Amino acid sequence: MSRPRRLAVTAAAIAAVTSLTPGLAYAADPAGPAPRALTAPRPAATDGLAAAAADNFRTFSSPASKSVRQQKPATTTELRPHTATGKTIYVTTNVCGAGDGDGSQAKPFCLVQQGVDAAAPGDTVLVSGSDGYFSVPETVTVKTSGISIVGSVNKPQSSANGSSWGKPVLVLNGVSDVTVSHLNLSAGLGPAIEVIGSTRVTLDSNYVQADQAPEAITVDGASSAVTLSRNYVDTGYQGGDQAKTGSYAAVSVAAGAKNVTVAGNLLAAAGVKATDVAGLNVTGNTVQRGCASAVDVEGASTAVSIQNNLFEDEVEGSLLGGWPAYCAGKGIAWAPHVTVSADSAAATTADYNDLVVAGGSATATAPYSWAGTAYPTLAAFQAAVPQAAHDTVDATKLAAAELGPYAMYPIAMGLQAGSAAIGSANPAAPGALSADYWGTTYGATPDRGAVKYLSTNPTLAVAMTVKNTSAFSIQLDAKVTTGPKREWVRVGWGDGSQPSTTPFGGTQDVSVSAAHTFAKTGAYPVTVTVTDVDGNTVSNSVQEVTVGSSFTPYGPTRLLDTRTGGAATVVQPKGTVRLQISGNGAIPSGVTAAVLNLTVTRPSSYGYITAYPDGKTRPLASNVNFGPGQTVPNLSMVRVGANGYVDLYNGSNGTVDLIADITGYFSPTATSGYTPIAPTRLVDTRYGTGTAKGQLTYQNSFSAQIAGAAGGKLPGSGITAVALNVTVTGTKAPGYLTVYPSGTDRPLASNVNFGWNHTIANAVIVPVGADGKIRVYDGGGSTDVVIDVVGYYSPSGVNALVPVTPVRLLDTRSWKYGPVGSGGYVSMPIGSDAPNQPAFVLNTTVTNTWGKGYLTVAPDPNSVWDYDNKQARWPDRPLVSTLNWQPFQTIPNLVQATAGPYGIVDLWNASTANTDLVVDAFGYYEHA
Repeated sequence: MSRPRRLAVTAAAIAAVTSLTPGLAYAADPAGPAPRALTAPRPAATDGLAAAAADNFRTFSSPASKSVRQQKPATTTELRPHTATGKTIYVTTNVCGAGDGDGSQAKPFCLVQQGVDAAAPGDTVLVSGSDGYFSVPETVTVKTSGISIVGSVNKPQSSANGSSWGKPVLVLNGVSDVTVSHLNLSAGLGPAIEVIGSTRVTLDSNYVQADQAPEAITVDGASSAVTLSRNYVDTGYQGGDQAKTGSYAAVSVAAGAKNVTVAGNLLAAAGVKATDVAGLNVTGNTVQRGCASAVDVEGASTAVSIQNNLFEDEVEGSLLGGWPAYCAGKGIAWAPHVTVSADSAAATTADYNDLVVAGGSATATAPYSWAGTAYPTLAAFQAAVPQAAHDTVDATKLAAAELGPYAMYPIAMGLQAGSAAIGSANPAAPGALSADYWGTTYGATPDRGAVKYLSTNPTLAVAMTVKNTSAFSIQLDAKVTTGPKREWVRVGWGDGSQPSTTPFGGTQDVSVSAAHTFAKTGAYPVTVTVTDVDGNTVSNSVQEVTVGSSFTPYGPTRLLDTRTGGAATVVQPKGTVRLQISGNGAIPSGVTAAVLNLTVTRPSSYGYITAYPDGKTRPLASNVNFGPGQTVPNLSMVRVGANGYVDLYNGSNGTVDLIADITGYFSPTATSGYTPIAPTRLVDTRYGTGTAKGQLTYQNSFSAQIAGAAGGKLPGSGITAVALNVTVTGTKAPGYLTVYPSGTDRPLASNVNFGWNHTIANAVIVPVGADGKIRVYDGGGSTDVVIDVVGYYSPSGVNALVPVTPVRLLDTRSWKYGPVGSGGYVSMPIGSDAPNQPAFVLNTTVTNTWGKGYLTVAPDPNSVWDYDNKQARWPDRPLVSTLNWQPFQTIPNLVQATAGPYGIVDLWNASTANTDLVVDAFGYYEHA
């Protein structure tokens, strides 16, 4: 007696496998006569999963115009108040738990404060990070003199956030001879750095952010010999309280302070304010000011020098200050560039400053307010006061760049050919530096402002493109424009992995290509840095987001119930409901797919529901099929539109009510990955498997063990959610089952709905309780319950979801070889990258069912070659079911199908008659 017929692949299907399209054919039993190699037609509406997944694979680009020069380590001796003579203490601000480490290079401290507390005079605290994007929230207080705190990799970051918002990030309290260099220090609503009662302190080459804070860096009146050099200081966008007061300061020096130098800094959205200071040098800064003056000297200050600075009147398109019209719109006066009080004027020198007036409304701005008089033009000031003899009014625009780890808004800072600032600074100005903001030596004729005009390699720039190639992988292509100089190209992947560096020997316009695979899903800053033989350095970066998404359990929670609003809320014939996912409740933005249990109730005709991402064309696919008066649920894994919504289409000629319950969502944030297992029975109340024998009765529940179950296929801990197929059979009255995490309140949600004497199944993805269990509640008549497990989610899971707009892979109704025979199976080659694609999200639907039965979906152990060469062995059908049906029913169910080692999935017709089968794909899992 021959075996039942199967639907198998042909040799022609091998090519189709590479494009994730099921190349299907009809053949006889391998044990019988030679098969007929007839290739099945591909559905005309789709080219398979590859086409459906194509728009997930995005390209992230940044043109050469976005290239930014990078700081080099300081080389000038005046920036070093002491020479390190002691040991080096290591700290990392990368992912690390507080309390770990001993300060050695092998086991660094995890908090900067730990390193500072361990340091003695002469020691260096060396802080490393990863591209400045990992943040350690702490306030670092320095009370030990004679130490250096230096960032070693891309300005590692500390910040004040959460409960510490409004507190400083760095406090130098009663110390001397301390240097802080190359760190990111970010705060909000208060200063980022406080210098208190300290002397001979240098803050050099730091990124300082104090968002919406009245002051970013404060120096108290008991401090002296404080140098602030080559820092980028950002007080946030022009607005909020700043617009109300117009008095924000990037650097604030209190009365009594002595010998303070502010040199070579980039100051965004605010300037320098000092009161009653004895010795103040404001030299060689570029100030993209706010509403207040770029420099404001009050009280009776002495020994004040304001020289070699660039003061910007207007920066088009920037929200980081320099915007007179914005201040005027808020009713705030646009102050002169420099304000010097009457009691400070006699002891103040202002000269060699460049007044950039490239904006449309800037030419009317008063450059100076001196001793209480505001002068409308530079010429008027020079005629009235013996100051500013070498000042210039400059109409040459500055080049803008987005600096810092967040690079949200540009600051104008790059000198362009023709600028009056080039080569015109006073090298003897008090506090003048020998190197610019980037660490490039000025030479004999320095430029005004913080950035030297770069002419040794003026074309140096880098453009870059990053493309997704798989769930975790990317391809980088970079184009370097340069003069004929030797250069080095360094690629930082933003994930803490070792950067790659490639040397080039004097080649112009070089191209660089590199591939990278991330260990986890997420968003990563990919940075390309180019350094030439002269030390000129530029970089460019893009924020790459992986195609793969990780799972976060949520709920179960009801998002939609059209019954609650009366008849007017029912879904009309051929109508669509838009359902918000991202931003709904506690669901975050950036969600790529949602796990929804969709239930149709009170339909007035035959039809189906199609769930798909909002903004996409409605696909040829279905999620729920129904007839008049039925209540039918089905789990759906739905890709979410870019706007955070999904669409639910009523494909019937009658009205329906819709219920949508969410049990989790997918996003690029690394949370839980999926691990498929061979389908295994966990619970069967008919035999007492996994719970007590006997039917579950009305308003009662039982718990089911998940952790450590399925014969050890499920781990004993760490499971966040489990993928199940839940079947009811022998039902005594209409009702529903709710499956939810053990130890939590039963939610307003349902998973399986049933009527009298039904056998019906539904896929369920449910969070697992803290005790490693789930609970099953019966909201209707007594019933037997059967639960099969197909996989689980955990932080250690390595497979990420690639959701797709639904695509139809198979419909035997339009296939000339007819329905699936009784006891037969379809062998569907679906994976293009087996075993890296171990599971697929499919919606299976049976229709034209002439007998009762059930569908089993299982991995196939054979390869395409085995089938084509008659070497395939007959697969073992596992004792599990995906969906169950009675004669003449149309029944759908979602299945997370595990593929065999060669990417083939089997679909078995375990019934007494032929049946038609429809398969729609909603995504696939992939690992690195």
